Amino acid sequence: MSTTTDAPGVTGIDPPETKLPREPLLVRWTLTSRQLLGVVVGLTVTYLALGPIVIMVAAMFQNTEAGLPLSSGATWTFDNLVTVFGSSATWDLLITTLVFALGSLFLGGTIAIVLAWLTERTDIALPRTIFVLIVASAGVPGLINTIAWGALLNPTAGPINDLMRWAFGWTFDPWSLPGMIFVQGLSLVPLIYLLLAATFRGMNPALEEAAVASGASNLLMMRRVTLPLLTPAIIGAFIYGFVSAVESVDVPLIFGLPGQVRVLSLQVWLSAQSTSGLPEYGVACAYALLLVAMSLIPLMIYTRVIRNSSRYATVTGKGFRPRKFTLGAWRWPAFVVVFLFLLVQLLLPILMLLWSSVQFYYSGINQEAIDRISFDAWKNDLTSSTVHTILLTTLKVGLLAALGTMILTILSSWIVVRSRNRAAGWLDHLLFFPHLLPGIVIALAVLLLYLILPVGVYGTIWILVIAFVMKSTPLASRLTTPGIAQISVTLEEAAAVSGGKMRHVWLRVLVPLLKGVFTNGYLLIFMMCIHTLSLPLLLSSQGTQMLASEIFSRYVTGQTRGVAVLSLIMVAITSVLAIVMRGAGTDRSRK
Repeated sequence: MSTTTDAPGVTGIDPPETKLPREPLLVRWTLTSRQLLGVVVGLTVTYLALGPIVIMVAAMFQNTEAGLPLSSGATWTFDNLVTVFGSSATWDLLITTLVFALGSLFLGGTIAIVLAWLTERTDIALPRTIFVLIVASAGVPGLINTIAWGALLNPTAGPINDLMRWAFGWTFDPWSLPGMIFVQGLSLVPLIYLLLAATFRGMNPALEEAAVASGASNLLMMRRVTLPLLTPAIIGAFIYGFVSAVESVDVPLIFGLPGQVRVLSLQVWLSAQSTSGLPEYGVACAYALLLVAMSLIPLMIYTRVIRNSSRYATVTGKGFRPRKFTLGAWRWPAFVVVFLFLLVQLLLPILMLLWSSVQFYYSGINQEAIDRISFDAWKNDLTSSTVHTILLTTLKVGLLAALGTMILTILSSWIVVRSRNRAAGWLDHLLFFPHLLPGIVIALAVLLLYLILPVGVYGTIWILVIAFVMKSTPLASRLTTPGIAQISVTLEEAAAVSGGKMRHVWLRVLVPLLKGVFTNGYLLIFMMCIHTLSLPLLLSSQGTQMLASEIFSRYVTGQTRGVAVLSLIMVAITSVLAIVMRGAGTDRSRK
């Protein structure tokens, strides 16, 4: 005999329904720690990414002759737009900027493609030595490189022009558009090379081999097969180089200003300066809008190209071994040519700075100059309390900005990776948004925001820290997001199941696993803060001078020895950071 128990609601009598007590409103609206973190991080990123830009756009429609933007003295007007877009000089400015960027890109991109092909697709001698020299040249700050080339190409006493005068009877005018293109183009070579090298290395050689078998020369094969297959990588690298040239302020300031060659980035800075009264902030914002447009349009083109990336696939499921082309008798001559080029690009500027640092004034290299060598400038700067303060300010800004950037991007990346909602996607877009803005535009936007807000940030190092955090979040997030994605969520779940709260998950699981990402990102952002001129150029004030802005200030006032000494100090700091980064990477690989 068996007994059957009926399920409630099927047969028999249902138990009386019990209603749970309704939660108080306060309890129902209480945020979890995860939600609270998301809200705080989201608001912070939104404020940093969009706050300054909103103020800048509003200032574009303000007459700032009688007051700061959005103050009681400023009035709404379209005059700034009429001044900028209604002037024929603006279109000349656009054409000059376009010629400067495209010319620099053509020079730097051509050299970079040749170097990438030689080191990754041929059997050139000592390719690792070439790679190390290229990476080392990438570590020289752009401002320092530009100043050194200015001394090398000086039309009256520069050694390169002296040599050209002796050999050919004529000199090259560096304070011109061709001079700007030459220096900016050389500075783009390491950047574009590093963006292309890995793609050249991993390319399937089957199609190249077929072209050679059909009787094509190496040059024809490269033009008809190699370069078309690498179209997405080349376009991506070239667009990055184009945007870098468009937003550059180092070369336009050092080479363009003396020769009265104006480009957009220089015009934004000039419009934000004033000898009397308030600067023309509204006009500066209108020029900044043009600069942003010149950066955005190429990125939109690249997005369309990359949609059809499957057309350019060369690595398939079939196994292959990248084959290197034999240079034959040209193996060592090619190395010598490349080696000499890289030595000129890397060592010549450094040697020029060393020579300038021990000369009271520069008048060429001769016996008279050798006799007046003096190390007084080194002694004065190394013992100067002013220089010590500038170095300390630079270190403070770099350390704080790098710390703030890495903490913010690690938290943001964790939310982006671990959340599957639309808000997380918007957060990822906001993290990348400042990458679309040239540095001088970010500086102008942050300057206007904290001139208006009564929070006591303007005139302190905190305005620099905030600007650097805004500028560096796109780069840092490209490091932290993959780092978070590599950590399995099961580790966090295991810690939570064991009774750990969110702080325990972070301190005992995530932080130890993210040490490598944090260290690399921290050093990279710190190095960027030391190198960058565009932000302190507008945001530094008396007492908050950074190394880059002090170097430029000395250059403008003709203190050649002081410029050289501080430039070499910056190179030394950069070299130490690079060694530390290399050591940190080696230690992690051993573990």
